[in-house]
Amino acid sequence: MLTALKNHYFPLRVKIIALFLFLLLPLIIVGSTIYQYGYHTIRREITDSSSAQLALYAGFFSDEITRIQFSCYRLASNPDINYLINAYPVMTDYERSQYILRTAQLLSTLQNSSQFLESAAIYIPSLNKTISVNDSEPGILFSEYFSRQGKPDEINSHLFFEQNQLCLYTHSPIRFPAENEEELFLLKITFSNDSLSEFLRNYTSFPDSCTILSSGEGSFRLSSGPAVSEENSAEMVITSIDVENTGLILTSHVPTRQIFGEIKSYRMFWVAYIALSVLIISLFSLALWHFINRPVKYLLRAIWEIEAGRYQLTDMPITGNDEFRILYQSFHKMAHNLDNLIHQVYEQKILTQRAELKQLQSQINPHFLYNSFFNIYRLAKDEDCENIVLFSKYLGNYYQYITRNAASEVPLSAEYEHAVNYCSIQKFRFDGRLEIRLSPLPEAFRSLKVPRMIIQPILENAFEHGLNQVPSPSLCLNIFQEDDALILSVENNGPGLSETLLTELKEKLEAPESTLETTALINIHRRLRMTYGKTAGLYLSQKDGYGLTVNIRIPIPPQETEMKGANDV
Repeated sequence: MLTALKNHYFPLRVKIIALFLFLLLPLIIVGSTIYQYGYHTIRREITDSSSAQLALYAGFFSDEITRIQFSCYRLASNPDINYLINAYPVMTDYERSQYILRTAQLLSTLQNSSQFLESAAIYIPSLNKTISVNDSEPGILFSEYFSRQGKPDEINSHLFFEQNQLCLYTHSPIRFPAENEEELFLLKITFSNDSLSEFLRNYTSFPDSCTILSSGEGSFRLSSGPAVSEENSAEMVITSIDVENTGLILTSHVPTRQIFGEIKSYRMFWVAYIALSVLIISLFSLALWHFINRPVKYLLRAIWEIEAGRYQLTDMPITGNDEFRILYQSFHKMAHNLDNLIHQVYEQKILTQRAELKQLQSQINPHFLYNSFFNIYRLAKDEDCENIVLFSKYLGNYYQYITRNAASEVPLSAEYEHAVNYCSIQKFRFDGRLEIRLSPLPEAFRSLKVPRMIIQPILENAFEHGLNQVPSPSLCLNIFQEDDALILSVENNGPGLSETLLTELKEKLEAPESTLETTALINIHRRLRMTYGKTAGLYLSQKDGYGLTVNIRIPIPPQETEMKGANDV
């Protein structure tokens, strides 16, 4: 299936539209995910905010009841009230009126201390007398309390629900439900339903919402608005929280459409955005195809001309003044430059390389031939026939390698054997004073192709400029692998170069080719760079100003590295 799709021809406009839709699909998926995540996050935050606000109101109401309760405890401990009750029989009428007036003022202060209080009254059982701000009779204020005597309180020991009103009772002396001590007087606080309803309405910030304050068993229920029916409760966001230390429950009913209606409206905007994006991208794809189809056809024709080997493009079919015209002009120039490189630069490089190789051979041959004839003369004069035979063999192999092999690249084994042959010839020249250490060539690299004449000229350079100036010349050829390169290291114990001369020689090796004269080392360095790239070449170093080490660095092809690893295993 995939192969059939790859081989099938699709027009450019289809590919462009498909590409844009393919790129748009992840954006749609990510956008939808972000939208859904944001929607649910905002919904959860709104619900949590509503719960937190409701908890704040419940906490405020609970703290207010606790504060009122503490005010009642302080009033129950007032010395004037206790003195009035205990000394009432022996008081004069004036004293009684004054203490009753003080008690009424205290009750008025307590009643006005909270917006939720409607009335405050004290009942004295021993006198069967009630003191209140409104001068109510005890039968009206305390009748329901007396009817509860001996019955357990379902809410707490002080808070009662009388005729759908909240009432708070405080005994004097202050006692707990388990105590049966007869009270000296009874303090009653009645909460105002109007104030509580106003308090609940302050919470309802949404139209058609409702906040309810109710008891757990249903004996008390106060709402900020019309009651919510069971049919409408399914469309409400209902939040409930207990009012601490009261046994009351605060519940809010908010219509879902009002709290989440604005959020849902964004879904339509999102759908419209996606549809508009698809439409715009489709139109953009068609327009883009129209703008690039014709220039691309001209470029394809030009490429086909290049493939056919016709590099001389003469026509300029693109008339528009835009990037495609610049691109076609650049392609036109590139074709001409490519033709120039193929027919001129490349051929010139090949000819230059061959000329440099022949020049190198011409530099080596006369001087080396003179020394060879001198060595033969010396051996013949000494009538050393055995060494004459051996030397003649080395000399013949040497000239056979440099004259008959015209290939620009040879196996490394042939180049190595030529270097060994050259060192054997030099041993005759130094008459036993020369010490030569040659590392064996690893089998894995014997067939590695390298440029001709890269080792022997370096050896000759060591003999001519270093070893002929020391009484005990020593030459070492080490072969080892370093990372992904093969290193051929030629080291001698000659007097070395000065720092200035060594630095100058290194700079010449790294300088542009056009600025250099061709010498043996520079020629080898350039040919290695032309063959293997900038990581190859010659690298010079010396220790403490003595001797000279020339490292030939040859990058190892991947197949050679794999072969060496297999041989090592």
